[in-house]
Amino acid sequence: MKQSDKLRLKQGEHRKALADLAAKDDLTAEESAEVERRTGEFKQLEGQIEAAIIAEAEEREQIKEPDAEQREADKLRGSVTIVPYALAAMENRSVDGEAAELNAALGIPAGRFPLELLAPGPAPETRATTTVNAEQTTATWLDRIFAETAAARAGVTMMSVPPGTKAHPVTTAGAGFAMAEKGAAIGDAAWTVGVVDATPKRGGVRAVFSTEDAERLPGLEPALRRDLQMALTEGVDRAIFIGADGGSADTADITGLTQVTGLTEKTLTQANKVKGPETLQALLSLVDGVYALDEGDLNIVASVPAATLWNGSIVDGSTEGLTIGRFLREAGITFSRRAELSDGTGNGKFGAVIGRRRGIAGAACACVWESGRLIYDPYSGAAKGEIALTLAYHWDFVIARKASFARLKFVT
Repeated sequence: MKQSDKLRLKQGEHRKALADLAAKDDLTAEESAEVERRTGEFKQLEGQIEAAIIAEAEEREQIKEPDAEQREADKLRGSVTIVPYALAAMENRSVDGEAAELNAALGIPAGRFPLELLAPGPAPETRATTTVNAEQTTATWLDRIFAETAAARAGVTMMSVPPGTKAHPVTTAGAGFAMAEKGAAIGDAAWTVGVVDATPKRGGVRAVFSTEDAERLPGLEPALRRDLQMALTEGVDRAIFIGADGGSADTADITGLTQVTGLTEKTLTQANKVKGPETLQALLSLVDGVYALDEGDLNIVASVPAATLWNGSIVDGSTEGLTIGRFLREAGITFSRRAELSDGTGNGKFGAVIGRRRGIAGAACACVWESGRLIYDPYSGAAKGEIALTLAYHWDFVIARKASFARLKFVT
């Protein structure tokens, strides 16, 4: 556990103790001293948490001294490009030489390629003009900007699985504690279990470009490969939240967190959505002492319209311009944003998806079979001078324990 998380746990203990003391009508001198002590320690912990977060970020940025195996892998990364993988795909064979060594070092099957090879390369290229050869240096290629991924922040587990169906067993009911007098029998437990299966469903992205454009625009093909990779990553993350339609047969459909039935759903009316206490109460009602022990156990991913509403609406009666967003943060509720989760705050629109952190690992899984497969096809459109790039992806999204997730919905 990270130091910042440990400090948050201690802060949660102080918050609970202070709430218990605040509920009392008359405090003894000892209890008043405890309030003062815990309040001071609570404020100190805020500074310590901020310092720990900064230190952890700096630690992640530090470059660790690589071992011999890592140095060898780094050396191969510097010399291997996507070209041998593309040629191998064209010739329907596995890669060999340094490309095969890199796959072995990274633990990737011979028929796949490391996605890191899709990262941008150097821009300068030697190009020919009509009369002389000269080096033409292009400016940095501006790639498309995609929505930031947020599934992991909500508590979804990304899982690489082997070929076959992936079963997710879960206990749904079991024994309850009971006392028994002398000679009496303890009743048998009425236990039940369920199994949620994940099956590979094919998704992908595709781009077709002409040989004329490839010759005219230096760096076109690498830019398209980067675009395919980012489009696939963002599309998978978006489908986890709002689902994806795989066609009329429904065999390739993905049911997202805002679509699945059986999730706990909290509501805010149109009148209450601009009120701080009502919004706070709707979110705090998810702290049930089982799946969430305190406010810090709520992983809240808000829609952009909801976050904009909260950060732009002043709490009723506030003389200091206190917004709902700040009001929530001061109460221990934090949230992040996810574009395209919802397009408004009207009736029937979702304001947030919430993961309840206690026991959330494995409660919802995005299962990926092997890795992305790049199909390079210069043949199908050869007569027209076209080259096709297809990045295929086999995956599925399943929720094994629905109680670990909840939704906030705006109603009339």
